Formats: sequence, C-alpha cells, structure tokens
Amino acid sequence: MTTILINGIGSLLGARVAQILSADESLRLVGLDRRMPIAPVGRAEVLTAAPDGQQLVELLRAEQVECVIHLALLGEEEPAPNREVAVQQNVLGSMELLGACAHAGVQRVVLRSSTQVYGAVPTNPVFIPEQHPTVRPRHSTLLRDYFEVETFAANFARTHPDMQIVVLRCAGLLGGGVWSPLTYYLTQSNPPTLLGFDPRIQVLHLDDAAVALALTATCQATGCFNLAADPPVKLVQAVRLAGHQPLLCLEPFTDAAVALGLSHDLTRGWPFERNFLRYACIADTRRAQAELGWSPGHDAAAVLRELGEGRNVYAAREQTEVALQIFLSRRSQS
Repeated sequence: MTTILINGIGSLLGARVAQILSADESLRLVGLDRRMPIAPVGRAEVLTAAPDGQQLVELLRAEQVECVIHLALLGEEEPAPNREVAVQQNVLGSMELLGACAHAGVQRVVLRSSTQVYGAVPTNPVFIPEQHPTVRPRHSTLLRDYFEVETFAANFARTHPDMQIVVLRCAGLLGGGVWSPLTYYLTQSNPPTLLGFDPRIQVLHLDDAAVALALTATCQATGCFNLAADPPVKLVQAVRLAGHQPLLCLEPFTDAAVALGLSHDLTRGWPFERNFLRYACIADTRRAQAELGWSPGHDAAAVLRELGEGRNVYAAREQTEVALQIFLSRRSQS
C-alpha cells in the first residue's frame, strides 16, 4: 500500500485532494497541518503538528511516506501576516521539506506553483510552454516565493536524481468556495484595470486543481506542468462575468502611485505585479493533458460565473462526486 502525505491538508485544496485520493483503496493517506481541516478529508489520517528538521525526517520515516504533496503555502488560501513569515514558511519551509524527504527516502514530491512565474511581458508566446524561462519578480511577493522555490527545486532535482520532483503551475484558483489572491481581486466592487490594456487571463477551478494533484501523485511523470481552464478570457470580460464592473485607471496615475508608494492602494490586491494588468501570461496546458491524462472539467467562463453568483459549493456532494469520477476515469486509462 502506497502512503501519500498531504502537507497543508488544513486548506480547502488539501482537503479536496484527500477526498479524491480516498477513492483509491490502494492508497494510505496522511494529512499534516498546523490546524484541523476546514472540509472533509475522506480516509486521511490527520496530524496537527508543525515538525521541522529532524522531526520531519522522523515523521516521514515512521509513516513510511513514499509521496508528499506540498500545499502549505501562505498567501494562497490563507493570507500571510507579513512577508517575513511568508518567506519563512513558503521558501525556507519548502527547502526544508525537500531536504527532509531526501533524508527519509521519499520517492516523489509534488509542489504547487503558479503559471505567473513566466511573467507578463509583451514578448511572451501566445501559449507559454513549460520549458519557457521563468522571470524573477522585482518585488517580494507570493510570486517571488514561487520563483525561489522552483529555482531551488530544479537544482535539488539535479543533485537528487533518485527523487521524482513535480511542479504544477496553476492558474489563479477560483470556485468551490476557495479564497485566493485572484478571488480577492475579482470580488472588489470595481476591480481596477488599465485604460488601453485588456490582457487575456487564465483561471482554474478548485476541483480541477485537486484532480491534477491527485493524478500527479499517482503517476510517474516528472518535471513542470501548466494547469488552467479553457479558454483564456479577457480581463474586462472576467471582471464582468464575476459580477462587477472594472474601474479604468489611467497609466500616468498608476505611475505616480508607484512613485509615491501607493501602488498597492490603487491596484487593491491585484496578484501579483502591475504588468499583469498590461500583458498576457497564458500557459500551454497540452503537456498536462498528454502526460498526466488531465483536462479541465470547468471552462473559464463557468468558473467566473460561479464566483459572480456567490456560490459556496465546497461541501456540495455533487461537486465532490464529479471530481472523484474524473480522477477514477483518468486513473483507469493510465
């Protein structure tokens, strides 16, 4: 029996992954978090602790963990109290986890990241493949954390060829009652946009992210994979589908706000940098479909309408059943 540890099972995404994996009787699931889960976790055994260093190594060995799904990130479902705490948990915590996995003999680690690590620049391809270079963000944000973790993970994979490391680059999560930086932006009364710019954006439903994580934990594919709903939508259209009207801002005013240190007040939580208000960053998801057997079950417009209608469906039985059936059908085809 294969043992999978879900680090961050207290989150809505972690709980949904546990529910989906519970459908496979050949798996033993262990959940780890500082807090109790906020949603059902199926057959997972939950440990409420925050081990570090040697304690984490001993835990992984004692539970005979073969695969770790790492979802314990501040700034996604749980806002970070400050940047120092976020860097400590997101970057240093991820580095420590990978080291512990190597010492404990864990065979496979699945890391969550973001499609926005490619950056928003006018020279981006129409659809960005996984081998496209990532861009180090100028500011210390959650996106910078993802970049640092990915950089470390890539170097770690080269020096630990016996460990399978997978990075899932997710578009902004919406739907299913999940909170995310993109949720915060789109639920503003008048989300700010830049006059003269209307880039395409991508979103991803909570259930589709959970199915991808479950599939990745139970296959042999390695490397990076892009995940997003089809098709991309224009930013202004996304705002309207989410039930709001955009606030059009003049570029000179945003430049002045940056110079005065007021850019955060003006953009009110846009994830993550101002260039994403200007230029598209659209990831190519064909590799995930080909190698993971994954495809999005929710199109982008439907995800945005769900947000606009205020539906909080994370506990709805039919939502869970759909995700379970998708996972089981893809597993049977692999």
